[in-house]
Amino acid sequence: MLVPGVVMTLVLLSGPGAVAAEQGGRGGQASPARAVEVRVGTYNVCGHGCLPTKAECERVIGRDCATKLRPWAESRAAAVAEDIDEAGVGVVATQEIGNNATPTQPGVDVESFRAPLTAALAEHDYAEAPADYAGTRHPQHGYPLKSGAGRFTYYDATRYSHLDRRGRELPHDLLWLPDSTEIYGKTMTWNVLRERKSGAGFVVVNMHLEYRKNGATDPNGWTKNWDEVRYADARRTAEELTRHNRHTRHLPIVFVGDMNSGSAAEGASAIDAFADVGFVDTLSTADRRSGDEYASFNGGKIPLRAGEKIDHLFVRQGTQVREWVQIPQTTETSGAPADLLRSDHNLSYATVRLTKEDR
Repeated sequence: MLVPGVVMTLVLLSGPGAVAAEQGGRGGQASPARAVEVRVGTYNVCGHGCLPTKAECERVIGRDCATKLRPWAESRAAAVAEDIDEAGVGVVATQEIGNNATPTQPGVDVESFRAPLTAALAEHDYAEAPADYAGTRHPQHGYPLKSGAGRFTYYDATRYSHLDRRGRELPHDLLWLPDSTEIYGKTMTWNVLRERKSGAGFVVVNMHLEYRKNGATDPNGWTKNWDEVRYADARRTAEELTRHNRHTRHLPIVFVGDMNSGSAAEGASAIDAFADVGFVDTLSTADRRSGDEYASFNGGKIPLRAGEKIDHLFVRQGTQVREWVQIPQTTETSGAPADLLRSDHNLSYATVRLTKEDR
């Protein structure tokens, strides 16, 4: 249901990705007619948020980090890539791969975090799907996207591609979310991908919803019911891509990412937002589950905590979900987080069978 007081505007599309999507829509095509089984993962890797020292935290993000882990470029990005490869994930949506710099956080450079992970994953035959953050501007207000970047999707290049058979880019773009708190804009990314063997096309949407708790005031000076903001942003994303966007509405879609809530509250949660447009959390419908005793946000603490999942994967109701798996960062009950963890989140994935009936 719609939330009272929340205006449900269409998602705003802008930036270089919109041009690429138009080009892909006219030329690059992926067939929706064949079934494809895909293992899709979500992994908030805490690239710029889990730095090794207090001094490094303050230099890069302007404050102390709650979690201290190994340097990203020296070893942690490679360890994250190994996690993904060992899990056999076909497509993985990652979050917190840096941000574009802002006046208050000049040390946050998305390239310094993206490049090491892209290089590490390339050694395991993964390719980066285009995100087109550079140069994009808000379609209404004109300001550049500075923070709010850092979501990149990777795929096993031996099985999938973001190109059509003639080498042209398939549609992809950014979605602007006007209710979110980022001073310089917050976006989601979506990519049409193609299974090389069958030619079947599908869409992966990489999301990272608002993290603030109700009653908190953001840098804009806004104090909102942030649960309702999460609902609104999730619902407008789902409605845009399943009902309005001509490149995606006739393809099977998987929505994945850090939703920053495990709640299913009506009108105040991502789970309810997706349910309202006919999508379900794969955890609730999987034939088999593994690792579900752990919370998906481990907080950078040893031992890993049990409980709530804030990282989710949503598919259309009726989609076969063969398995849902969460891989704990460690099963040790003591030790230094910097020695045992790669992120303050665990990698989760679902193996789903996408068919033309899932459209």
